[in-house]
Amino acid sequence: MEKIIPGSANLHRYRQLDSLRGFAALTVFFGHFLGLKATILSYPVINSTPLITLLNGNAAVMFFFFLSGFVLSLPYIDNKKALKLTGFYLKRIFRIYPALIFAIIFSVILKQFVFDKGGVAPFSGWIQSFWTWHWNRESFHELLKTALLIGPQFKKSFIDPPIWSLIIEMNISLFLPFFIRVVAKENLLCNLLFLILATACSCRGDYWPLPIFHIGILFAMYRHQIIAKVSHWRWFYVGIVLVLALFFYNNTLEFLQPILSWPWPYKFIWSNYIIAVGAAFIITIVLARQKTSKFLEHRIFTFLGDISYSFYLIHLPLLLTMASLFSYHSPFSMVYIFLSTLFLAIAISYLMFIFIEKPLQALAVKLIKKYKVFNWGKI
Repeated sequence: MEKIIPGSANLHRYRQLDSLRGFAALTVFFGHFLGLKATILSYPVINSTPLITLLNGNAAVMFFFFLSGFVLSLPYIDNKKALKLTGFYLKRIFRIYPALIFAIIFSVILKQFVFDKGGVAPFSGWIQSFWTWHWNRESFHELLKTALLIGPQFKKSFIDPPIWSLIIEMNISLFLPFFIRVVAKENLLCNLLFLILATACSCRGDYWPLPIFHIGILFAMYRHQIIAKVSHWRWFYVGIVLVLALFFYNNTLEFLQPILSWPWPYKFIWSNYIIAVGAAFIITIVLARQKTSKFLEHRIFTFLGDISYSFYLIHLPLLLTMASLFSYHSPFSMVYIFLSTLFLAIAISYLMFIFIEKPLQALAVKLIKKYKVFNWGKI
């Protein structure tokens, strides 16, 4: 179970959650790999079992959003320290943009010098829809918008399709400090009412995942009470909760047709809330059960968590490239595509983590300590 020590528990870093983030990034890759030939729903044997969790990339991205709200709020909710807006924003910029810029440059190089458009002809229409543009003034304009994560009419699949989620991350990061403050200062009833208000205000446009971040913050606020209760449960009850967690987490696939028949935006509100609840259940079990928690603290799993952001950014450009090169020239083409993409993505992501992510995040911390301008805007 989670070790709670007054005065020191607030400094705890949940390495187990880093591991979960790594697993989520892998599920996005697995789902995209299957997308070379068909969609997830084309595999009914997998779709009707818990194995679908390993392929549910959409739920994995929602899990990222939930985890962002949870992790980003911990220092301020636990330590009750003032949240400095300029420092918070600087950390988010240095967290997101450096690896993003590298991924864009890397993707452009792959598309221009390695990718073979004709090589993806045997694959699905989904995979053939990427990298069909040519260099002109419009493409340069779109590339600039992609690098800056700005709109309007942002072409989310222009060069590196997973970037669409980073637009949401940056947009919602503008509001997160104020949501964190509300959750930290108000009681549960006020927070639930605020969640309903946030849902009503954000259900249209690019801010529709805002409630998922908010639920993550709420979970951070009340996690000690929740985890303390679950830590004393028998494994039978924990197993029931785990089944429910997987059921909720995959609800967009289990209830896909009924949800698609609902008017917009209710289908998104329903599915995203339920995914967030499933994510909260999974995290609760991980933090509350000592053996599970210890297992996920293994270096192999935390390594995947460390490189997960860079892996998420570059895996699809690599998959596109490897698919175009190997195509169907051999009976083992799919194996070659899978292994080459996976190993290259892991290796490059590790280098990005060591030489881009860590140094730039450390630089952000130094700048905040050195310059008073980054300590402005306390809330």
